[in-house]
Amino acid sequence: MKQSTKLHLIFMNLGFGAYLTFFCMVAQTNYWRQFYSNTFLTVLSMTFNVAALVGSLVALPLDKKFQPSFFAHLHYPVSIISLICLVPIKYIKSAVLRNVLTCVPIACSGFTASMSYPCIIACAAKIDPILSSTLQVAVGLSSIIIQVIEDLISAYYSNFSSQEEYERSLVLNAVYYYIAGSVVLVLSYFSWLYFVKQFPHATTKQTINVPLVTSAPVQNIITGQQNGEFLNGDAVVLEVKTVQSKSISKRIFPIAAALCANYMSGSTMFPLFVLNVPCVRTAKKLQPYTDEWSLVYLTLCQLCDFCGRMLPLNKKFVKKIPVKLVIALCFARVGFACMFPMLSLPKAKVTDGELSQMPVIQSDAFAIINLVFFALLGSFTATIGYVKYQDVLDNEAEKARGSFILGAYLQTGLFLGSISSVCLIPLFK
Repeated sequence: MKQSTKLHLIFMNLGFGAYLTFFCMVAQTNYWRQFYSNTFLTVLSMTFNVAALVGSLVALPLDKKFQPSFFAHLHYPVSIISLICLVPIKYIKSAVLRNVLTCVPIACSGFTASMSYPCIIACAAKIDPILSSTLQVAVGLSSIIIQVIEDLISAYYSNFSSQEEYERSLVLNAVYYYIAGSVVLVLSYFSWLYFVKQFPHATTKQTINVPLVTSAPVQNIITGQQNGEFLNGDAVVLEVKTVQSKSISKRIFPIAAALCANYMSGSTMFPLFVLNVPCVRTAKKLQPYTDEWSLVYLTLCQLCDFCGRMLPLNKKFVKKIPVKLVIALCFARVGFACMFPMLSLPKAKVTDGELSQMPVIQSDAFAIINLVFFALLGSFTATIGYVKYQDVLDNEAEKARGSFILGAYLQTGLFLGSISSVCLIPLFK
């Protein structure tokens, strides 16, 4: 197998396990609605994002003290344990205690995921920036595969003779689901261990502080281009430090701030507003909200998210995209996000056998089109943003540090959006 193919497969596996716990949680929409509440998934999403923000901030000082491999070694075992714990917690009788304990494994997973993901991005940057896109594509692919599997299981278990049978099927669904997710996380962890063994220079800090020098060019094993990096395990990585007029934070601030706004709008609208968009067609039959509509709408969202992540895989295409265009697309996505309140509020209601209330915008076609652009732009800008931020930095040391700073911005956006989403929950009660 070619070295380049091997690297792409490794980063695909790493991407699958990056946010798998979160995607498994989101896909189990009917489970949370049945055993907790209609808005509990929003609370879990906020919990994950708050923990991720804390993790990204904690990672900034720890990055100077620990090797990058430390964060990944922490993330995978914690995520596996978190998935395994979710179903048993459901059987706790106290509702308050059950809700609190359910949030704990989700928070632990978010905390470690936000520390490990920038680390993996930094490792990719040391070898070839296009691997960052491969990683992002794998993240999107894992989300859509998980959602499709959930749809198939839900379609298979669609007819029930009693409420007890329905609840039992949801529990079994979750058990099989989380076991499969744990297996994927184990495979991702093995991929990371293999990567550390085969490419130790990419996962350790080997910095030589020297004045500006010219090193012999070495051919990149993925692109075939000449650069100054050594790509075999025996070589020493030279990280040349030059004097910059601006700090790393200031240089990546424009794109980081735009991505922060992008993430904030996304986490504000998803899942609270997106999953509360009613189906106008079924509303005429006095059923504005159905499990089938929710699953179809969520699957479409994940599919478009994946398509958006696929676009930046073309390296020539990525090079032609200026940073300013990425920033503009981020704010365009904010505009599409602002449409969801009008698509979901006021909440559809059926009173005395009649449809008494519907949202401002009542169009299934518009709801689908808006969702397509919302998901496409969100994943596209997020994926290409992890590549383009490297354009304003000079060497691997700066790119590694910049990945953690960018991660802190992104998690801040997710945190602010999650807080906003939780504060808006009363609108749907």
